[in-house]
Amino acid sequence: MVKASVSTRPDKSSKASSRSKALGAIVPSIAKGGASKSTKPKKPNARVERALKKKAPQLVEFTRRALFMRGNSTSQSIVNVLRDLALMTKPNNRTLTRKNEIYPFEDANSLEFLCEKNDCSLFVLGSHTKKRPNNLVMGRTFDGHILDMFEFGVDAFESMQDFVSPKKAIGSKPLMLFLGDQWDTDANFGKIQNFLLDFFRADKIDKIALRGMDHVISCTASDGKIYIRVYSLSFQKSGSRVPKTHLEAMGPFMEMSVRRTQFASEDLWKTACKKPASIKPAKVKNVSETVLGAKVGKIHMKKQNFAKMGGRRNTALRDGKRNITDTSGGRARPKDPDF
Repeated sequence: MVKASVSTRPDKSSKASSRSKALGAIVPSIAKGGASKSTKPKKPNARVERALKKKAPQLVEFTRRALFMRGNSTSQSIVNVLRDLALMTKPNNRTLTRKNEIYPFEDANSLEFLCEKNDCSLFVLGSHTKKRPNNLVMGRTFDGHILDMFEFGVDAFESMQDFVSPKKAIGSKPLMLFLGDQWDTDANFGKIQNFLLDFFRADKIDKIALRGMDHVISCTASDGKIYIRVYSLSFQKSGSRVPKTHLEAMGPFMEMSVRRTQFASEDLWKTACKKPASIKPAKVKNVSETVLGAKVGKIHMKKQNFAKMGGRRNTALRDGKRNITDTSGGRARPKDPDF
């Protein structure tokens, strides 16, 4: 006896009927305005919102952070340079220990990605090749893209460990000293000076504490080279209110030569230096400010009549009121009316 096999798969006709029923149920709901609701994007939690808000552009930017990286091949001298520069900018920096195959002047995409990922607007890349030995590339970014870059060759270097002297405190601001006429006469060196000030600036402060100044950075430009010297600063008793300053070599000492540069365009530079109108101080009429921060006021006065102006009276200008003593030692004679 043969048993008939029953198929468990649904028939095509049954599928079609079920689809028609479903469509029949949906169409009236659409006609009545009861369409299915679309899924809304998930709102990020508070921690993610704080991170995004911190990463967004600010009216008053935070302290610039520097990113230190190694190239595909480095020498021990360049490693020491990166280590000492990181100590000078600590704690506002981030150091990557792995080697990176980055060539900023050829392709800067990977460099821009690393700077944006680590939230750093300054970068230092050290490398060493046969063509460019002891190479140091320093630069800064704006809006996630390269603003300007400077390539230096480190010709001579003395580390901080080579000097037995007091070291700077973490987070202290330096006193910057620029020596040489080339900073003012050469436009390229003027932009390098602006970058060095931005690189070693540290935190922005409103007041200066005398005890907080503990080191001086001297930058000398001569014959196309830059000599950087760092000294520790200490105050000694002088017997008066003004203390006596004492400088001692702290390191690092560097001698660098300029190799390649990449400057920002004029439009990009103006955009990067533009300040929002909301943080600009209110302009006071007839009051200006000097470079050193001193206020200078201008007073507008009417035309003055000096003939009617009352001032100090001098007896020497009175007519016929005083006798003049003879210089020869004789008696006093009356003043000549035509005198």
